[in-house]
Amino acid sequence: MKDRKNPDSNVIHMDYSNEQHFVQSFIRKNRRERLLYELSTPEKRYDGVSRFCHQAKELLDPSKIIMEGEDLDRRPEFDCFVRQHDEICFVLSPEFYTDEQFLPLRDAVHKAIISLDAVIIMGSAFAVVFGEPVKGGRGKYLLSEKSVELLGNKQ
Repeated sequence: MKDRKNPDSNVIHMDYSNEQHFVQSFIRKNRRERLLYELSTPEKRYDGVSRFCHQAKELLDPSKIIMEGEDLDRRPEFDCFVRQHDEICFVLSPEFYTDEQFLPLRDAVHKAIISLDAVIIMGSAFAVVFGEPVKGGRGKYLLSEKSVELLGNKQ
């Protein structure tokens, strides 16, 4: 695994600071410990991401959700958000080819839309969650550490 703080590096070590930031920022306090353990344990990682994606609505801190719905990626407000915040993001997914990638937000959202699995996109002060497509729909969430500030102009 490459150094996550410097994706161009060839240094190999385990660094779960992105997962820790996501859990501490966007997960309900009483659900953090188990999820963080699973995401930072290589043998449990796949199950942890998969379990999260099946239970996202129950695990996410509702005060951090600023936009949600199956049509999230088709809303003009979300498209505007993506254009204004097109930074390099860290991507989590049970899908091997998507997990642990650093991608511009626009590319990460595109990958999430076409993915057959769940995708969590982590930015500097936000996260985008595309749940696993299941019968009846796919939960999609835009989360912010700073509440509705992210929907306005980029600061």
